[in-house]
Amino acid sequence: MNGAERKQAILQLLQEKESIHVDELTERFGVSKVTIRGDLDILQQKGLLVRTHGGAMLPEKRDFIRIISNTIHESTREKDEIAKLAASLVSSGQAIIIDSGSTTMHMAKYLADKQVTVATNSLLVMQQLMNEDNVDLVVIGGSLRRFSMSAIGSIARSCLTQIHADWLFLGGSGYSVEKGITCSNLVEADTKQAMIQNAEHVCFVADSSKMGRVSFANVTDWSHIDVLVTDRIDTETRICLEGFGVRVMVPKHA
Repeated sequence: MNGAERKQAILQLLQEKESIHVDELTERFGVSKVTIRGDLDILQQKGLLVRTHGGAMLPEKRDFIRIISNTIHESTREKDEIAKLAASLVSSGQAIIIDSGSTTMHMAKYLADKQVTVATNSLLVMQQLMNEDNVDLVVIGGSLRRFSMSAIGSIARSCLTQIHADWLFLGGSGYSVEKGITCSNLVEADTKQAMIQNAEHVCFVADSSKMGRVSFANVTDWSHIDVLVTDRIDTETRICLEGFGVRVMVPKHA
């Protein structure tokens, strides 16, 4: 087995076991620990795995992954206020994209009385809007990512190239002044980038728990963000983001 075949076999093992140890790999492939560590380092550089102490795991299993079935019940008051304020940016007659996420999901009920076209890759948003007569709902297809209950990948990207939206309401796992907006999955990040490319304006919605958090995959820097809607932000961060041309919106009573 050559190096390329061995790396492919390592990735296959990861898909089956989700985490592996260097000792296990040296025994399985009959090579040195140095060789295995080199393989893991190369695969990490390509974003295909994450190195751990003594081994590796899938990027999906990093401890910052927050499954939407859990996050949907976190900070619900704050997320609802963020969603309401973000929805105020939308006018009847506009077309918008709603990204997946526990905060963007809350926007649906604030759009029901507006004549709008909504394109979304979020199964949760689809579920909330499917019976709203005022909303022309466009479903973005793709591979299902169960962590976020969203459609991602090449099919989603292809769908997005066929539309143009007035607004994108973007979600993410974290954001920082230095790193911009990040998420936990490379394919999901690529899908979000396609959304950004096909929207006139971009509004990032995120509760304050995501401030300063940097996840695995880069989505975008602040040059592509027009508005940040959050529940709380410190003065220094706000000044920095406004310096990038980002309008920062916070509920009045926050």
